[in-house]
Amino acid sequence: MTGGPAVLVGIDGGGTRARLRLATPEGALLAEGEGGPANIATDAGQAWDSIRQALELALSRAGLSGAEYRLVAVAGLAGAEVSGAMARFLARPALFARLDIVSDAYTSCVGAHAGEDGAMIAAGTGMVGLAIAGGATRRVGGWGFPQGDEGGGAWIGLEAVRLMLCAGDGRAQRTVLSEAVRARLADEGAEPMLWAVGARAADFARLTPLVCTLAEQGDAQARGLLARAGAEIEALLAALRAADGFGALPCCLLGGLAPVLRPYLSAGVQAGLSVPRGHAIDGAMLLARRLHEAAPEAPGDSQPE
Repeated sequence: MTGGPAVLVGIDGGGTRARLRLATPEGALLAEGEGGPANIATDAGQAWDSIRQALELALSRAGLSGAEYRLVAVAGLAGAEVSGAMARFLARPALFARLDIVSDAYTSCVGAHAGEDGAMIAAGTGMVGLAIAGGATRRVGGWGFPQGDEGGGAWIGLEAVRLMLCAGDGRAQRTVLSEAVRARLADEGAEPMLWAVGARAADFARLTPLVCTLAEQGDAQARGLLARAGAEIEALLAALRAADGFGALPCCLLGGLAPVLRPYLSAGVQAGLSVPRGHAIDGAMLLARRLHEAAPEAPGDSQPE
């Protein structure tokens, strides 16, 4: 792991799965591997297990032995900005000769703009905006669910549940959306009025496809909910561009909800969005290459503070 030729490792670790890519310092792809959830704030041990699983799978597919190579890695991990999360992850046995950890939002932005200055808004289970300009970074939103992440999949699911609860106890009239949510939860064997107690962000996000389906069918309440999510995207974009030096940056809309929510943006905002030039895993690989080139022969472990 600490000696021999260098192999670059890029990692994209989110709340649902981890992706890992191996490449030569010259950029030749060797193999990829996959693992489970890798949010180091919610469960650092699970994240370590997921990344180890992805690494072992990628090494096997490439026909390599990790002990014979110096693995230089950059990991973009969900939860990296949470106090103590990185330390809990790094307390586990080292998997790489060198490792830098950044947020998954950062690698997403780097990948979307191929390492150049730019901004991005990621619309998935959560919602976050990030911009990079001249080495400076600006972040808006993405402060976690339920206190933040407005407009993301978990938020959409929570708002749908709130509508169902109000209709269920008579504070509001029952609607197509409220009854669809009630039926979905009941079909899963839950008591709909109590289901949300103890539910996590991913649980709420699983209701978002139901909202999207009803919106596609023309349901006004579902469409209104997605329109509110679209307004959150526009608010994030305005906040990103409000600071000096960030106003003219190209911006990409990323994440699983991007194609769903894009039609709910104003025509001007839609026209101003850029096409992503890469993904989070591409950003992690680009940063791993920079890390290796900065000190290609550096021995031993290098962990971030």
